[in-house]
Amino acid sequence: MNLVKIDELLRNIKFDNFYIEATFQFKLLMQLAKIYDEDCIFPERNIGYYRLNQKIFSKKEADIIIEQYNGLAIAFELKMPMNGQVPEQMYKFVEDIKFLEELKASNLFDKCYLIVVTNDSDFWQGKKNDGIYAPFRSGVSLKGKIYKPTGNEKNESFHQISGEYHISWNVLINNFKYFVVEV
Repeated sequence: MNLVKIDELLRNIKFDNFYIEATFQFKLLMQLAKIYDEDCIFPERNIGYYRLNQKIFSKKEADIIIEQYNGLAIAFELKMPMNGQVPEQMYKFVEDIKFLEELKASNLFDKCYLIVVTNDSDFWQGKKNDGIYAPFRSGVSLKGKIYKPTGNEKNESFHQISGEYHISWNVLINNFKYFVVEV
């Protein structure tokens, strides 16, 4: 599956303001089932199923996993932030990328994707264009240590990502935009 195919899948979903992440996940699962054998598609798959040591991973479950379709295993993390908390949600995007990097490094997954969909323009534009905002608003590459932007752990807690990622927002419908990161 490549970025073009994900674009097509997203364009087949009729996003509206009443969606929540679970609805998005369900609609994407329905689109994936049109392409892949539904017996190979697993939502909320615990990584312990693959005998991976959960203690060394950032998270315990992948939002969607497609197992061994034509020799490929694919993991997806999904985000659909609709209630503000912009810097915190951006930090969660980074956490998902780190988790996907960990899955990819396990050699069990050939492709890993983060898909973010929102209609909250504060994710792609705003007054702040530095720190955690820079990769999502200014075209700066997302890489290295990304520090937690808020709360008691601000500037102490961080996620270290090994890759370098460029965030490119794409227009959907009804004021929704999305980006896809392939790890």
